[in-house]
This record gives sequence, C-alpha cells and structure tokens, in this order.
Amino acid sequence: AAILVIIFNQDNLATQLLRPELQITLRRGIVIILLFVLSVYVQVFIKRRDKEDVLGDEEQRYRQLVELSPDAIGIQSEDRIIYMNRAGVELFGAQCAEDLVGKSIWSFVPDEFRETVVSRYQQMREGGTETPLLEMKLLRLDGKSIDVEVTAIPFASDEKPALHVVFRDLTKRKSVEKEIHQRNIELAALNAIASTVSQSLNLQKILNDALDDVLQLDVLGGGVHGMIFLQNELTGQLSLAAQRGTPKDHPCLESPPKLGECLCGLAIERGRVVISEDCWTDERHTRSWPGMPQHKDICVPLIVRGKVLGGINIRLPMGKEITDNVTQLLASVGGQISVAVENARLFETVDRHRERLRVLGARLADAEETERRQLSRELHDQVGQNLTALGINLNILRSQLPPQDAKRMSTTLDESMALVEQTAERIRDVMADLRPPMLDDYGLVATLRWFGEQFASRTGLSIEIIGEEPAPRLAPPAENALFRVATEALTNVAKHAGAGQVIVSVECTDEALRIIVADDGKGFDPHIETEPGEERGWGLITMLERIESVGGRFWVESSPFNGGTRVCAVVSR
Repeated sequence: AAILVIIFNQDNLATQLLRPELQITLRRGIVIILLFVLSVYVQVFIKRRDKEDVLGDEEQRYRQLVELSPDAIGIQSEDRIIYMNRAGVELFGAQCAEDLVGKSIWSFVPDEFRETVVSRYQQMREGGTETPLLEMKLLRLDGKSIDVEVTAIPFASDEKPALHVVFRDLTKRKSVEKEIHQRNIELAALNAIASTVSQSLNLQKILNDALDDVLQLDVLGGGVHGMIFLQNELTGQLSLAAQRGTPKDHPCLESPPKLGECLCGLAIERGRVVISEDCWTDERHTRSWPGMPQHKDICVPLIVRGKVLGGINIRLPMGKEITDNVTQLLASVGGQISVAVENARLFETVDRHRERLRVLGARLADAEETERRQLSRELHDQVGQNLTALGINLNILRSQLPPQDAKRMSTTLDESMALVEQTAERIRDVMADLRPPMLDDYGLVATLRWFGEQFASRTGLSIEIIGEEPAPRLAPPAENALFRVATEALTNVAKHAGAGQVIVSVECTDEALRIIVADDGKGFDPHIETEPGEERGWGLITMLERIESVGGRFWVESSPFNGGTRVCAVVSR
C-alpha cells in the first residue's frame, strides 16, 4: 500500500486500504502483474547468467583439452582456417596460430591427393557425417611433405558450415614401418643366402651361387656386377674365386690384387668394408681397364672368428645410393658366406684326409695280400718241401734198418711219420688261411663255401652260403676285401654273438655286388663308440677300412633288444 501511495500519489493511505475504488483496484492489479513479471525476468536472467558462466568454464576446459591434444586439431569455415591448436601449429611448421588462420586449407593439400580430398569433402557436406580416416601427405609452410591421417566432422560455426578436422602425424609410424619393411627385406635376403650356401659343401658351387644371389638383391637394383677373392691361408696371396659381369680386359682376371692394393686388397687387409662413391676420382681405386665406366664399389671382407678368408666386391651404377642399410646387409651376407667358405674348406680338408686314408688302406690291403701270398708261397716251397723230404727220409731210414733194429725203432719212426703228416696238414691250413688258392682259381662264392665248411667244422656253427658266382668276376682287390670282411664277420659271430646259425648271402646286380652276413645271435648297439685303446670294435673298423679302400660301402644292422646282426658290404662292379 505504501508503494501504491507513492506510485499513485495518494494522500489517504487508510482510505485506499479500506475503501478502494474500482479504478484504484485495477491499477493495483496491473502493478502487481508488472512486479511479478519483473521478478520472473530477474530470475530467468540470473539462471541464464549462471548457465553462461558454466558454459564458459566448459568451453575454457575444452579449449585447454584441444590445445593440449597431441593430435593437430583445426577448424575450417568457407575453405579458410579459423582455428588451429598448438600441435597443428607445430605440424604445419608455423610459429604461431596466426600464421595459419585465414589461409586456404587447399594450399596444404598436394596435387596427387587433391582429387581424393575434394571427393571426400563433397560426400561429407552432402551426407553431413564424419569422413572415414584418410592417409595422405600434407604440405608444411616450409614446403616439406609429411604423412598424416585425417578425419573431419561437419558442424556449424556462427551459423556457417564448418569442419572440425583432426590431423595425426604418421611420421614416426611410417619410419617404424619403413624400418620393419627394411628389416624384412634384409631377413629375406639373409635367409635366401643362408639357404643357398647350406645346400652344398662344394666350395666353388657355394661361391658361384652365393654371388648370384647377392647380385640379385632388390636393395642393389639392376646393373650390378661382382667378384669374390679368397686369401691363401699359407701365403696370404689373393685369388679370384668367382665373378659375374667382369669385363674380359679387367686386370683382376689375370692378376688378382695384392693385400692393400686397390679397394678389395684394402678391405681384406684392414678387415672392414671399403666404399668408393666414384671410381674415377677415388685415388684408392688403382686398378682400371680400357673403357672403364664410372661406377661405385662396395668391398666387403669375408671374416669368420676374426680370421679374414677373402673379400667380395660389388660394382654398382653411379645412380645407386649406397645407404647404411645396404652396407649393413652386405656385411651380414659376407658373414654368412664366410661361414660357408670355412665349412667347405673344412669339408675339403676332411675329404682329402679321408681319400688319403682310403688310398693308404688300399695300399695296406695290397701289401697285406702280397705278404700273405709270399708267406704262403714260402711255406709251400720251403717248409712244405722240407716236410716232404723229411717224410721220404724217414721211410728210407725204416727200409734200411736191420731187422733187429727196425723192430725196436718202429714205434719211434711211426710217431715221427705221424708228426710230419700233422705238421704238413697244419701248414696247409695256415697256407689256406693266409691266401686260399681257390680264391684265385674258382672265385669268391666257391671260396666262401669252402671256408664256411671248414669254419663250421671247427666252431659247430650252422653256416649256409647263398648266391652265385658273379660274371664277370670282380677285380682281385675287391674280391679279397669282400672275402676278408666275410671271414672277419664269421669270426666275430663265433666270438661274441652266441649264435647258432649264420647265413652268408652274395647278391649281384649289374651295378654292384653285396655280401650280407646275418646271424641269430644276441645282437648289440653298433652306434656305441668305443674308447681309445679299447679292443672292442677294432674288427668292425678293419672291415670298414677294407671296403672303403676299394671304394665300397660298409654298415652294420643290429639291436640288443631284437637280437640278430647283419653285416653288409657293397662294392661297385
């Protein structure tokens, strides 16, 4: 009421309150309504201000998140950049956001990606949806290109169509992918080289095949040539072991470089990779030939366990870049070739020693047979004739004794005659053991049958000889070796096998002759190695050496669990 009095200038407050007129009542209602509306407006204003404060805080937090994002985030409107965060400033190579704001987004899109980006842009504007991830290159302010992953979301900014664009820098990922790809290439190359050099132990084949694989490496490209030099272990001199694409007038074909001479000699002498970027200007490249084209060289030493075996030279076109990856790959390939070369040399050494042993074994076998034959002949010619003469003399003596003495000496003479006969029989057995005469006269199978009968009568074994005489007969050294192996195997059966039956099979084909001595004894493990000085196993070693001395093969099949033993020997015809 007091407010009404003031507003409407009424003097009698009591009258207005107790007996108001109609006009006054209407005025009061209008004022009350205005006051209510004013209070509602004030409340709405206060709530809106609070909401704007909240939105301002959220916008500030969002701006901070956008600014701190590791991905580049920008806003484009009407093909112009209106905002870019810190990561975007760094990504585009700018000093600050103002360097980018206002610029056209298309100035940062390379020509090769412009068509794709325009198509995506149109689809996004027509569909109003987020574009799928796109990997592309982006131009920086300094003109360099970088790999990025881009996605965009359409929205409205100040009632104008705009794009919220996110750029993710792929430089590190691409670098890692490139490195992984490079490593895969290197591993594939190393695997191919390893597979090649492990397929043979022939040194020349290893070097030729390895050089072919090296020159076909993808990292080297085309137009590549090469040479491999090996160093003599005793003299240190180099020799050309393999080459591909070397000109006929290249000096290394006639006279390999010396240690320290030219690029290859330096690499081998120093034991490290030597690279020449230009053969025409490199003073170390001391060897040339008429019409030598300008080229690059990589010389890789072949090193194994600190010992330099040689080197490999790769000649490349001038346009080929020699990167660290290429150098490291060739160094790894050189290591694999070095191991293969050492293994091949060791194999050749062992093979030479084995061949020497085989030759020595053959000579020893020939010498043994010669000694046996001479001893048998001497026993026959001297001891046998003497025993025969002694028997004749005893008979003459018996006939010339007086009757009274003959009766008294009869027993002594009979014992002497029997002793002479026994000695002669024993001499004949020794002669047969030394060198059965029928081996020369009748052949291998007939001699085995004769020996089997004799051996069975002495040992009680059941011996069966199966097979026919080969025609034509084997060479005498081969026949002797097979016969000695068969007799040695029968002797081992009698000593160690505890067998009751032995079958000797002679199998003949157009290519080879095989003897198998099989028994039903207790068997043994032929893979157990004997200790040095141990007698067990010497018989098998002797048989192996006999057969190998004539170029044959020898093996034993036996088991202590299943019983039985098969001694097998094969000699080519």
